[in-house]
Amino acid sequence: MQPTNGNFALLIQATCERLPQRPALFHRGKWISYRDLGRQIDTWVGTLRAAGAGDGSCVAIWLPNSPAFVAAFAGTLRMGAVAAPFGVLLKPVEVRQRLHAAGAAVLVTTPALARDLGDVGTRVLAVDPAGLAADEGTPTVFAAERTAGDVAVLIFTSGTTGEAKAAELTHGGIAWNARALADAFALTADDVQLAAAPLSHVLGMSGVMNATLITGGALALMERFEAAAAFSLLTSAGITGVAGAQPMFVALLREAHKAGAVPRLRFAMAGGTALATEVARSIEETFQCALREGYGMSEVGGGITGASLASARKPQSVGPAFPGSEIRIVDLATGAALPVGQRGEVQVRSPSVMRGYRADEAETRAVVDRDGWLSTGDIGYVGDDGYLFLVDRKKDLIIRSGYNVYPGEVEEVLFSCPGVLEAAVLGVPDAEHGEEVVALVVPTHEGVDPETVKAFARERLAAYKYPRHVVIVNELPKGPTGKISKRDIDRAALLPR
Repeated sequence: MQPTNGNFALLIQATCERLPQRPALFHRGKWISYRDLGRQIDTWVGTLRAAGAGDGSCVAIWLPNSPAFVAAFAGTLRMGAVAAPFGVLLKPVEVRQRLHAAGAAVLVTTPALARDLGDVGTRVLAVDPAGLAADEGTPTVFAAERTAGDVAVLIFTSGTTGEAKAAELTHGGIAWNARALADAFALTADDVQLAAAPLSHVLGMSGVMNATLITGGALALMERFEAAAAFSLLTSAGITGVAGAQPMFVALLREAHKAGAVPRLRFAMAGGTALATEVARSIEETFQCALREGYGMSEVGGGITGASLASARKPQSVGPAFPGSEIRIVDLATGAALPVGQRGEVQVRSPSVMRGYRADEAETRAVVDRDGWLSTGDIGYVGDDGYLFLVDRKKDLIIRSGYNVYPGEVEEVLFSCPGVLEAAVLGVPDAEHGEEVVALVVPTHEGVDPETVKAFARERLAAYKYPRHVVIVNELPKGPTGKISKRDIDRAALLPR
C-alpha cells in the first residue's frame, strides 16, 4: 500500500482547492483569494528551485508578515525543503549566525534587508512582501512525499540557556499543533484572524497562520504592529479573532478607549503568561468576546495548553493540556514528579515536541528525556482540574534572603496599581539579601510617584516579596511577539547607588 503523504503543505493545498473563491489574505487594503494564494505557492516552488533550493535543503525566510511570507513558507514545504523563518527585527550578525547554523541554500528577504545584510555566501532572493506575480497558467506542483516525522521547520530559539539554537519541528508536529489550536477556538472559514504576531514565531506561525489556513479562514496581515492601524483593521477586514501577548492587547485597549465605537470580536487569545486580571476583564468587556489564555514555546512548535471556547476560563490560568498531550510538574532539584498544587518546573509531552536541536545532541538530551518529556524552564503548578498556573521562568526566579520570589506574582499586583501601565520585576545582586527585588514601571501618565507604587505593593505582598526599589521608565524592551524582554534590561544600572 502507498504510504500517506504527511507533508503539511498538502493541508494548505487542500484548502486552496476546496475554497478557491474564499478570501485567504488581506494585505495593504486588498484581498487575495485561496485560488490566487495557491497560484503564488506554485510560483514560489518554481522560483526556489531555480534559485538552487531542492528536496531536503533549507530555505531561510526573513520577511515581515506578508503574502510573500505565507506563500514562500508553504512553497518551501511543498517542494520538500525545510523552512527556517527569521524575525525581521534580527540584526544582520544574528541572521548570518542563523544562516550558518541552518545550512540554508537560499534566503528570501526584502531588498532593504538584503542591502543591510550584505554578502553572506548564500543565494539571496530579494522580493516585494506583496508576493510574486503568479501566472494563471502555472501548473500545480505536487507535494513532495514526506513522513510525519520528517523535519518541516527550523525555529530558532534561545531555549532555556540564551544561546540561539534551531529547534527541528516535524510535518506531523506542526499539523497536530495547528489542529489543536484551530479546535480550541472553533475556527471556521468565516473567521478572519489579525496576523500581527510575527509569523516567524510559533504563536503567529501555528496559532494564526497555520490554524487559519487549514480551516479556510483569512489572515489580515500586518507587516509591523502599530496600535492605531491594527484597531482600524479590526473593522475594515472584519476581524473575528486576535492572538497576541499582553502588550498588544494593552495597546488595542488604549485605542478602543479613544474610539467612539469598538468592533466586536468572537475570541481573543493571549499567549505567553496569564494576563493581568484587570487587562483580561477589560478585553472581554471592551470587545465583547470570549477570552482564553494559552501557553506555548518554540520547542513545541506552538501551543502546550489552552482552554477551548467550549470550556471554562479560569483567571490567571493558561488552561489545561491540549487533548492528546500531557503536562506534569517536577521538583526543581530532583526532577521527581510533584502532586497537584505543588510548584515546580513544567514539563510537556505531545506529538508536536521538537525532534531535537539541529546538530546539537547534547542540548537536546538536556531538555528532552528518554520518555519524550520536554523541560520548559517555566515554574508552575496544576490544579485539581488539570488547569496549569504559571508562576514564572525558572531563570527569572528571585531568591531574597532564602525566600523564593516569583516576579509574575509581584507584577500581577503592580498591574492593579493606579497609574501603572506596564511592569517588569527582576532581581539584582544585593550583599545583605543575596538578591533584591526591583520593579521597572511604565506609567499611564506623568507624575506617578515610585514611593506610592512601592507602598501599594507593600500592602498586598509578603515582606520579602514587595519591590524595595521602583524605577519609572518610559518603555520596556520587548521581543518580536511583544512580550517584555527582561534579558535586555541592564541590571547593573539598577543597582542601588
